[in-house]
Amino acid sequence: MEQLFYIFCTTLPSHIIPFALFWNFRWCSRTAALVLVAANVLCKMAAAAYCLANGLYFRNLELLFAVVGFLIYCAFLRLSPFKMLFTYLLIVDYMLIIRGIAAFLAVQAFDIPIQGWGSSFICILLYGVTLPLLLRFSRRVADLVYRTDAPQLWRIIWLIPAFVTVLTLVFTNAYLESSAGSAFFLFCRVGLLVCVFAIYYVLLQSLEGVEQQAALRQRLIFESRLMETQIAEQKKHSALMLEHMSELRRQRHDLRHQLAAIRGLAGKDDARLKQYIDELLDAIPAAPQAYCENQAVNAIVSHYAALCRERGVEADIRLVVPAKTEQVTDAELCVIFGNLLENALEACARMTEGRRFLRLVSAAHLDTLTVTMDNSFDGHADFDGERFRSSKRDDFGVGLGSIRAVARKRGGDARFEPDGRVFRSSVYLRV
Repeated sequence: MEQLFYIFCTTLPSHIIPFALFWNFRWCSRTAALVLVAANVLCKMAAAAYCLANGLYFRNLELLFAVVGFLIYCAFLRLSPFKMLFTYLLIVDYMLIIRGIAAFLAVQAFDIPIQGWGSSFICILLYGVTLPLLLRFSRRVADLVYRTDAPQLWRIIWLIPAFVTVLTLVFTNAYLESSAGSAFFLFCRVGLLVCVFAIYYVLLQSLEGVEQQAALRQRLIFESRLMETQIAEQKKHSALMLEHMSELRRQRHDLRHQLAAIRGLAGKDDARLKQYIDELLDAIPAAPQAYCENQAVNAIVSHYAALCRERGVEADIRLVVPAKTEQVTDAELCVIFGNLLENALEACARMTEGRRFLRLVSAAHLDTLTVTMDNSFDGHADFDGERFRSSKRDDFGVGLGSIRAVARKRGGDARFEPDGRVFRSSVYLRV
């Protein structure tokens, strides 16, 4: 009975701790897993009782039941078997080390049998003292293991704690019966305890680095897709705007001719009609200003220039943009100019006092295009080093990030910085 109770006390943590670590994660069925683990424990104790009653060696069966328990967790916990094995081996190493230290104390301090009642209570006491620390450390491990998605890494990294486990079993269990009370035995167990946690600590730091790299990679992928989407939308927008401007130009031309024809047909006595027609001709707006040779950029800039006039924003726009470029698409140019002008107008709209203005200048020299934008703003900028918080939503905007992404894609870069109540933007890229 003493030996049976000892087996129960020393092996139960390996069945209970995984539930404590992974309880909040995704399970197929916690209830079914609990039932099967409980059944596994009962079968193990029944097998242990049979072996002890007939003088048989139980250690091999104990290993078998541990494997069965692990397979139960793998079947019901939605986690990679390699991830589960990585965490499970930490628990096994901890259990083996505590069992060894308990055996040393039983022989050396109290001179009692290793697998007696006294050793069982020593194990319980050691578990009670150390288990809170283990759970705190292991929860961090389990959470990081669950979040880190690197299949190739997990297929290899579990071998490190597996090696420690095998070393613990082979190197120290041979001395369990004969040398459990020696200082060398205690040194081996404590040394293995330190090594286990040191190894897991190093692996934990490595996993955090992997997770950060994965998060950065996901962010870059997201921003790249977002930029591609914005470029596509900007391409559609600029095409529609060009078509609209072309249609307006045609209608304006036709209307002038029609009014001129009506004026010519009017009789000499129709002075009032002629005066009205002259007023209509004068009221027809002139063709939009050509800011640069690039039609797509000109359409975007013309649109925002009109908005500036409507909203009372002083606009000083001087552009040199080639009609055609070898590297940069019209859509990418529209992303740069459109976002610069949109952000500038939004910044001016938030101002409650002071002069509202924007100054947009671009120049082309050899194969390099430089674009600068100075605009007034209220002096408040939420900047994280790369991005500014959007005024449209409680999040960091993507407009400036899209500008920088396009510039870097084309061998350039972008810089944004507040200077008092003036926000300065500068972009350069290869065209």
